[in-house]
Amino acid sequence: MAPMRIKLASLVGAAGLLWVWIVVLHAQTTTTRGKVIALKGSDLIVTTSDGDVKAVLTDKTVIRAEQLIKFSDIAPGMYLGTTATKQADGNFLASEVHVFSEDQRGTGEGHRPLGSAPQSGATMTNANVERVEDVAVQNIKGRLMTLKYKGGEVKVLVPPDAPVVSRVVTDRSVLKAGAEVSVQGTRNTDGALAASQITVRATQR
Repeated sequence: MAPMRIKLASLVGAAGLLWVWIVVLHAQTTTTRGKVIALKGSDLIVTTSDGDVKAVLTDKTVIRAEQLIKFSDIAPGMYLGTTATKQADGNFLASEVHVFSEDQRGTGEGHRPLGSAPQSGATMTNANVERVEDVAVQNIKGRLMTLKYKGGEVKVLVPPDAPVVSRVVTDRSVLKAGAEVSVQGTRNTDGALAASQITVRATQR
């Protein structure tokens, strides 16, 4: 009987671990990108390439809007994220820059290969702007940022044509039909997305 009890305990333990794993998977954060169809009460309906998605807003949902700014507005003390590629001189050339809202300071800090295209040579750096200089490199007049993060620093040249956006915390009034949004949250049991953060994307030049 002892071996049977051990087997039963093992099965129960395994079932418990499986249940925990299912709960963990269910609670994983996911990101949905698309365009707003409508905001009905606390239900935000977003159309995506995979169909319509309902996101449920609460009083804890943080809503941010991106605003296009000039590359000349980049200043020391900003915390930002930039996608860039390494150049022959060892510096990096930015393809886009996102200035985080102050409540996002420290988000994803570091310098790493771009996750969506690791073979392209592109990198993502989330860091604090230590210094900014107006320079001309190989006939490109831009702003050379010294970005400092825990464990190191890099220099990134921002050319005039690189899109630069700044995020600000706002309210539900920006969730208008047609707005491009990124919704982050966890799935409810009914399949709806419990939104923790929503970012309204800036319309590019």
